[in-house]
Amino acid sequence: MPEQISIWASLDERGLGLVVEAERTLGADVVLVYGSAEARPDSATRVGLRPAPLDATQLECLQGLEQMLGGVAVAYQRA
Repeated sequence: MPEQISIWASLDERGLGLVVEAERTLGADVVLVYGSAEARPDSATRVGLRPAPLDATQLECLQGLEQMLGGVAVAYQRA
């Protein structure tokens, strides 16, 4: 099986602004948006990031971001 790689979403200025706003809203150190269903969000752990603990309301915010940007969004904390 070929190795899957993370593919970053291609974001315009509006999309980047939404990601920065999500980071502040969620209290996350980093929000990454992957542009492919084949993306492997676990690859971020290799650079010292771990998924941020989010409550139900925060997860809804992240899901809304995914819908607006057409990708998979993951909130991270520095490990």
